[in-house]
Amino acid sequence: MDFIKQTESLWNIYFHGSEDDNYTNMELFAPDCVVIGTGKHEIFRNLEDFSRSFANEMADRKDIAFQFKDLWCEQRQISPEVYLVYGGIFIWWESNDKDVFINMDSRFTILYKRFDDDWKITHIHHSVPNIEQKDGEYYPKTLSMQVAEERKKVDALMRLAQKDSLTDLINYRTFEELYHTKSREGAWIFVIDLDNFKNINDTYGHMEGNQVLIRVAGVLRSTVRYYDIVCRMGGDEFLLLCNDLHNETEAKELLQRILKNIADAGKNRKDWVGVSIGGTLIHPLDTLETAFKRADDSMYSVKTRGKNGFQFQMDR
Repeated sequence: MDFIKQTESLWNIYFHGSEDDNYTNMELFAPDCVVIGTGKHEIFRNLEDFSRSFANEMADRKDIAFQFKDLWCEQRQISPEVYLVYGGIFIWWESNDKDVFINMDSRFTILYKRFDDDWKITHIHHSVPNIEQKDGEYYPKTLSMQVAEERKKVDALMRLAQKDSLTDLINYRTFEELYHTKSREGAWIFVIDLDNFKNINDTYGHMEGNQVLIRVAGVLRSTVRYYDIVCRMGGDEFLLLCNDLHNETEAKELLQRILKNIADAGKNRKDWVGVSIGGTLIHPLDTLETAFKRADDSMYSVKTRGKNGFQFQMDR
């Protein structure tokens, strides 16, 4: 049997057929033939369903008269009882008023199977390209660009959810999550509060106060090590989570650098502040709340003692 000739005939009937055509009367089709099309994501599990859909489609076509620019087929024997025919169909059409233009290069596969002495079609798959797809593209770049843009939006929203919008430091919620993932080996937590920050807002305005917060955040970020965590807890309060500080001397050296760098950043500025810092070594059984309370209590001790300094609390 010439499967290529038979296939070409079928596609001519499909694209040039009329409402009188009835696929269920064609003996070449198996009753349980499965037809899949990607144009409308159709799937028909038997010839009866496809015939019904085809009749509706013919009614919708009205005066459309498809023209073949190209129709090619090749056949391959899969087994003595099965042949595969595959190929491409390039059709076009344009309405007289130029409102409708069809220019479609599609692909198809058809399976012919032997039933006793007869050959019948058991499967058809007609693949229509994505409307976003350009010639020579394996996948529509415009569609993949849309996906990439949406992914960027999601990533940006995730970053916003993790960051403080003013200073670009992580927020307290993210700090909480990281606290549970970091090693407790030589880990310290520090609470940093700006001294007399209200005076900045009252004297120079809240916009200038925001600039002070941004500059302090920059000093903290540049002073600590790259793997230390700097957080804006809220208002004029910051948190540090630092690992590998093996004793009070190393912790003291870090805080002395912070105090010096903040003081240097405020030289010749009237709108500047000092900072009070409280810290504690994190014990193995500490929760964030218990460690934070010790550091916070130490910070308030610095406030009552004269501000612009630091203090540790080591006992639990």
